[in-house]
Amino acid sequence: MRQWQVRRLAAAGMALAVSLQAPAAEDRSWTLGRDGFGPLKIGISFEQARRIAGPELRPTTPELLASPACDQLPLPGHKGVALMFVEGVLRRIDVFKPGIRSAAGIAVGDPVSRVAHAYAGVRQEPNHYDERESYLTAGPEQGRALRFETDKGKIGQMYAGDWPQVQYTEGCL
Repeated sequence: MRQWQVRRLAAAGMALAVSLQAPAAEDRSWTLGRDGFGPLKIGISFEQARRIAGPELRPTTPELLASPACDQLPLPGHKGVALMFVEGVLRRIDVFKPGIRSAAGIAVGDPVSRVAHAYAGVRQEPNHYDERESYLTAGPEQGRALRFETDKGKIGQMYAGDWPQVQYTEGCL
């Protein structure tokens, strides 16, 4: 076999191996929308989410839960993303770090002004803990919303899901 054929086979093998791995945070198809994040849809069970996310997604032990009915877990393979389960059902997805975009292209670290251009009718409310900052909310529509928290003129974090959980200000508390 010629050397160029060996290199081509090796490259094809590497591409196949990469495609079979769990999706990486850089996967552009995983965007945050009111209905979920990539294939993780609001309303699915913990077990369904685990089949998508992988066996590394594990519930918090009951004695460590802040609220017995609510669990907020990091999403394996997606740094800066957390999944909120209420009574075993995915109700909210949080994004804390840059790199992951909303369905309209907004990411943590973007200027706040981009939100109003991307989401018509976004509502602004004062932040419960810092009057200089705001919550910018798209929705609720059909019981779901997408919320952006501001931080010094930029998006500090964003989260989406069922309207009651999107209104939580301290995770599961």
